Amino acid sequence: MHNIFIATSTFAVHSNEPIIKLEDGGEAIALNSSFRKVTSEELIKYAYDSTGIIAGTELYTKEVLEQLPNLKVISRLGVGMDNIDLEFTKEKGIKVFKTKTTPAPAVAELVLGLMLDLARKISYQNNILKSGTWKKEMGNLLYGKTLGIIGLGTIGKTLVKLVKGFDFKIMAFDMFHDDKFAKEHEVNYCDIGTLLTQSDIVSIHLNLTSETNTLMNKERIAALKPGCIFINTSRGEIINEDALYVALKEKHIFGAGLDVFREEPYSGPLLELNNVILTPHIGSYAKEIRIKMEIEAAENLIRGLNEE
Repeated sequence: MHNIFIATSTFAVHSNEPIIKLEDGGEAIALNSSFRKVTSEELIKYAYDSTGIIAGTELYTKEVLEQLPNLKVISRLGVGMDNIDLEFTKEKGIKVFKTKTTPAPAVAELVLGLMLDLARKISYQNNILKSGTWKKEMGNLLYGKTLGIIGLGTIGKTLVKLVKGFDFKIMAFDMFHDDKFAKEHEVNYCDIGTLLTQSDIVSIHLNLTSETNTLMNKERIAALKPGCIFINTSRGEIINEDALYVALKEKHIFGAGLDVFREEPYSGPLLELNNVILTPHIGSYAKEIRIKMEIEAAENLIRGLNEE
């Protein structure tokens, strides 16, 4: 029997099939009872005796992994691997899997929802009306605007396909150019400075690396086109949140939609502002996709343990 720690903030909420698969393998299962992203100290405490982990976005640094002496398999519930020290796992012989099922459709739909919400001030006006005030606020059209995508990978490309009906002019910044996709979908690659100054909507879709950490620093946030909408559903560490707060408070930009934060759960000053929509890291939380990803993560874990 293997000890399994499921580190993701939620698991098997909408289907018990992933749990059944693990139990059928005779595994002893412990769930993350905090319902939030665990700290490194908590991860070490809860997973100390674990041979397998179903991982979320919590950090698996060398320092953490060194204190998990029995760990044999990490099954990442998701496609991003930037929270795992892959060099050290290889050195220690820890097998690492990720799901092939991509959350791209769920994340792209969330981005579109945030765009619409911010442009038409839907959540803001809903809150005002529910507080007892009938007050109309003028919004903006999305149609015909310029959309700038920073990181044209799987999620960025899914977003391009999703928003076809809005007749956006689409700009993209990425270190790797897919010229075939760009030609087919009329995407114009450009440098990040051009994208920031010309885009009416900016959406971030990057993995976290040493190069992307605080990519959106004070200077780049100041360079955003006045009145633009800014959206981040990738990694919170990519943004200087203090600089973004100033840009929103001073109305340099129209609004922001954020699903990820440097510290989660988030409790910072952005909560005070009416021109920002904040969601608790729900990019992949579309039931149909989440169930598939959880089942696959469970299957990957079982396969990895059985291959010992």
